[in-house]
Amino acid sequence: MDSTFLAQSILLALCTAGLYASVASGLTLEFGVTRIINFAHGEFVMLGAFQTYFMYELYGISPIIGMLSSGLSMALLSIVVYWSFLNKVLKQDEHNQILATLGLSIFILNIAVILWTPDARVMHAPALLPTVQLAEITIPGNNLFVLLVGCVLFALLMAFMRYSKYGIQLRLASDDPELATLSGVNVNRMFCLSFVIGGITAGIAGGLVALVLYVHPYVGLDLVMRAFAIVALAGLGSIPGALIGAVLLSIIEGIVANFVSQGASWGYGVAFLIILVVLLVRPTGMFGKELRS
Repeated sequence: MDSTFLAQSILLALCTAGLYASVASGLTLEFGVTRIINFAHGEFVMLGAFQTYFMYELYGISPIIGMLSSGLSMALLSIVVYWSFLNKVLKQDEHNQILATLGLSIFILNIAVILWTPDARVMHAPALLPTVQLAEITIPGNNLFVLLVGCVLFALLMAFMRYSKYGIQLRLASDDPELATLSGVNVNRMFCLSFVIGGITAGIAGGLVALVLYVHPYVGLDLVMRAFAIVALAGLGSIPGALIGAVLLSIIEGIVANFVSQGASWGYGVAFLIILVVLLVRPTGMFGKELRS
């Protein structure tokens, strides 16, 4: 095994972890607060990717502005989605919750295919950061940008949850909704806020997708399956664990893709294998806790 190639693979995988972490952070926050598994999260990522792509390709707007505006758009869409029907299924059977978000996912995906066809697109954006050369190892500037944005997004989310007034209320609403209500917290608004934050992270993650991957209607499905693997590995509702899970998954995928025959097509296989192993060995994940009854 060539050590230089191995180091290159691991460093590029770490950059990919920034994208995975951006997708998984919003997903794990939404579930951690509301206990709803949002299957449509990947489609929000996909919509953010298309918005960033079209803003640059049609109007020459910087991808940075594009991903920020995508975050805002997905936040607004999250508000509409939550108050239109998600809040109505919060206290219903878990099967109804799954069907609601799965139906939304399929609906958005089919609309995207009709509007933009299944064809993959590439955003020909310039490098936002200079390429880094370490001996024989080359890290493209846009891959570094993805890693940087992923780390900043996670740091901001952790600081918000730990130190802000609304972050504390979100944690209280997650741990004990009845106690939160008695304490004067509007639990329904906190649930909505969790989806808004999830929408912001999904939109920004979509901008990162447009920067380093192909843009097509199924890209969100590809990423959300990996995000579920990360959330399962980390523990449902554990935001710090999601970062560690993203790093582990991306490194495993990178090594498999580069050093196993036909490993590049094993992405789903690795993700589902991780979910299976975690569910068998430790259902709550590395940092998860038992769900409230």
